[in-house]
Amino acid sequence: MKIKTSGLGLITLGILLLGAQLVLYLGVKNVVPPPNSGEVHIVPKARTTPLPGVFGALSLIGGLALVARKPEEADDPTDGLTIPEEAHGKARKKAS
Repeated sequence: MKIKTSGLGLITLGILLLGAQLVLYLGVKNVVPPPNSGEVHIVPKARTTPLPGVFGALSLIGGLALVARKPEEADDPTDGLTIPEEAHGKARKKAS
């Protein structure tokens, strides 16, 4: 899988997680029932968790960093797919 594809996937995941955090934060409001309706109002301990927003922001930043990264040299000696020096030199001489 290419680096840019992974970066776009992380950007998409980050946007989805930030959207989920927004829905969790703005979604459910505590509605107090009218005084004589007989309903009991239950107050939750904590409203939301910030984890989707934190992971969303981290994946968005990571995805942007991967997409903005410059492509590496095509002739990378560490990948084992390099052209031998003799053939590489002959190809440059023919191109000149």
